[in-house]
Amino acid sequence: MKKIIGIILKTVAALAGIVLTVIVAFGIAFNTSKVQQRLLHTATAMLEERLLTRVVIDSIHIGLLNQDVYLYGLQVDDRQKRRMLQLDELSLDVDLLPLLSDEVCIRNATVRGLSAELHKDSTDSVANYQFVIDAFKKQKKDQREQKNKPQAGEKSHKKLVLNLNNVLVERIAVNFDDKHAQLDKITLKQQGETRRKGVLTGLRYDFTQRTKKGPVPTKLHLLSMHYDEKDGHRQVEIDSLRFITNNGKPRKNANKPKRGFFDVGHFNVLARLKADVDYMEKDSVHVVLQELTAQDPISGIDIRNIQCHAGIKNQIVHLQDVIVKQITTELHIDEAFLQLPSKKKGIPFTYRTGTIHGRAILKDISRPFAPVLRNFKLPLNLRCRMSGDKDGMQFSNIVVNTDDKQLHVTAKGYITNLKDKYQMKVHFDILSCVAKGTIKEKVINQFVVKKFMMKQLDALGTLNITGGFNVLWKREEFMANVRTALGNMSINFAIDENNKYLDGHVTTTNLHLGRVMDMPQLGPIAANADFHVDISKPRTAQMRRIKGGKLPICTVTATIDKCSYMGVSASDLKAKIESDGAVAEGYVYTTGKVADLSCQFSFTNTNEMKKTKIKPGIRFNLFGRGDDFETRLQKKKQKEAEKQQKAAEKAARKQQKAAEKAARKQKEAEEDALREQQKAAEKAARKAEKEARKQQKAAEKAARKAEKEARKAAERAAKEQQTD
Repeated sequence: MKKIIGIILKTVAALAGIVLTVIVAFGIAFNTSKVQQRLLHTATAMLEERLLTRVVIDSIHIGLLNQDVYLYGLQVDDRQKRRMLQLDELSLDVDLLPLLSDEVCIRNATVRGLSAELHKDSTDSVANYQFVIDAFKKQKKDQREQKNKPQAGEKSHKKLVLNLNNVLVERIAVNFDDKHAQLDKITLKQQGETRRKGVLTGLRYDFTQRTKKGPVPTKLHLLSMHYDEKDGHRQVEIDSLRFITNNGKPRKNANKPKRGFFDVGHFNVLARLKADVDYMEKDSVHVVLQELTAQDPISGIDIRNIQCHAGIKNQIVHLQDVIVKQITTELHIDEAFLQLPSKKKGIPFTYRTGTIHGRAILKDISRPFAPVLRNFKLPLNLRCRMSGDKDGMQFSNIVVNTDDKQLHVTAKGYITNLKDKYQMKVHFDILSCVAKGTIKEKVINQFVVKKFMMKQLDALGTLNITGGFNVLWKREEFMANVRTALGNMSINFAIDENNKYLDGHVTTTNLHLGRVMDMPQLGPIAANADFHVDISKPRTAQMRRIKGGKLPICTVTATIDKCSYMGVSASDLKAKIESDGAVAEGYVYTTGKVADLSCQFSFTNTNEMKKTKIKPGIRFNLFGRGDDFETRLQKKKQKEAEKQQKAAEKAARKQQKAAEKAARKQKEAEEDALREQQKAAEKAARKAEKEARKQQKAAEKAARKAEKEARKAAERAAKEQQTD
């Protein structure tokens, strides 16, 4: 879009230059309206001849005494006879005397009401403004050839120097296909010989980003920008710059509470900027960024300030003294280098930093990136270095610690395939991690998760950890060697985010498990175990609604190389624990030539392991070996299950019989009620019939009486007639 605006401004400048050339050439000698009208027609004809399209200029005004030029109502059509360019007013206040010294001095320049309709239907088609570019390219080429042609006695000419003092630009609107740019006003004023001030207001740029996931309508609105230049020092201040995107789809975190609100398809960022440009040449710039803030209340982006010194030379950006502040986080970067890409030179984008150090509270990034950190208020001191390119990042010299030094971590890592989330890999090597005192519980308490075996974790004392982890698509892998005051462990586990299970393996050669679990009778242990934990909230919530409980829902299978219990040593033991969340049941057994030893146990709370129910067992093999312990236990469980099933079937049959009996009683009651209703209906019918016969007899009697009365009346009437 910048290129298009530049083309428009160059086109306007070229059109104004042609008009100005004609005016200066003839206006000095002819300063009458008639001559000006003739010059107007001549300039219009020249433009139409050059562009081969319709050009209209309403009027021009030349003031020789005031040395000013006004152009009103410029219209240029494209080759399809559509209005392409329209300019309401162009005025130039020119100082002609400096022309003698090869200097063009424009005291005042005004552009009002510029609108352009630019189109390029497809990549294969020609833009509707291309003919203007071609026309002026040809003109410039002809001018260069004429200039380079040797002339007899020709003197060398200096290049013209342009001095532009005061500029006013108002009401600019440019449409280029689906891109729309609009500008309310630009003012640039010269104050004295060494100072210049400018103000830009009401810049709006609407366009559509073309992404792999579809079009993203984007808006860039700038309320105002102030520019102040004095003695070569420039200061820029941007107030209320708003960046908005809306792809018309639900946010990525919709119905996914674990995801952050960051979504490039939904931005509403309000930013402010203040910077000093103290050096600017063709290929070199030095900027002091004094203030940069950016807030998006929906996504949670909240950058309170960014400060730095930035120098650009030969496409290399050198940053120094970078300070990044969030709500409670502040990071410092001593220096950083960015190599800007160049397709022509085959130079890729790369970057590297010096030492990054500061104090971070992870809650600051929770809303946009990791809601699980929303309560992480523990201050962490950070130090690291970073480098990378467009495809990956590398981290080195990582040091993280707390103020009290109870937590101290050193690490390194990398991220690959940044552009493909399905192939992206995050890997970190934990070179050392020391966690002392209560810091383990403090760190875990920063997360909103159900906490298990915290008492056992505290019993381990200081943790010394080395290892690493991988973050892959829908999967996290962890590897660690842990040294504690009660023994050492090697742990590997992975979290399956698709199926919501945690699977892992742990090995120890000498762990005081009894002291960890608060079971004094149990001595040191050497063992390895596999564990499988259900971490699905819907599944575990359903199980807890049924059974309650304070245990994880998991299965542990172990091989114990050696251990001791109540002073009795044992080796080559097999063990298994199954927990449904409410009760954990398990067993330990070993086989011998003479006898098989076993021990069954159960518990309901890992913080009260002294209450563990233990049931020892022994089986002699004097008359030959039978089934092994697991087979016998499986058969026992199978019998218990069959017994429970039979009891359930018996209860079901009993319940069914009771239901059938209740149904029969209900049916009999309904039949009795129906018979009673039928009898009552028959009785009511007989009563109604009797009443009807009674009413019928009364009606017949009344009819006979009326008939008798009528006969008597007729007879009386006949007698009276005979008497008369």
